[in-house]
Amino acid sequence: MSLEKILEKIELEARQEVERILSEAREKAEQIKKEAEQKAREQAETILRQAEAEGRLEASRIVTQAQLQRRMELLKTRRALINKVLAAALEKDELKRVRLKKEIVSREGLKQEALPSGKLLEELSQEVENDILEWLKI
Repeated sequence: MSLEKILEKIELEARQEVERILSEAREKAEQIKKEAEQKAREQAETILRQAEAEGRLEASRIVTQAQLQRRMELLKTRRALINKVLAAALEKDELKRVRLKKEIVSREGLKQEALPSGKLLEELSQEVENDILEWLKI
């Protein structure tokens, strides 16, 4: 074999080796690209699921807060109405003439105590408010 043919053969083998290496590199690059795309899709889905869950949680919190606010406003309105009704009742002449008393149970026994109208209003409004709280299940 001549030197030229040997060099051509070496050059041919070198080109073939370069093509093989380039082909392998392209295949590895394509595989890495596919894996990266799959991983990115999975991460995007995870982030989306988390964002949806956080959105549902935030929406639930807002609804709960609105419901609580509505209940508080209702309680405030009822409390004002109860106080108004009780105050109006205490202004009646018939009730002013009656001396209201309450019974107190203690270790010493049962005793009665005069109940001023202001104190009556305070105690009745608290009892009625407690009944409302029980009704609202707060």
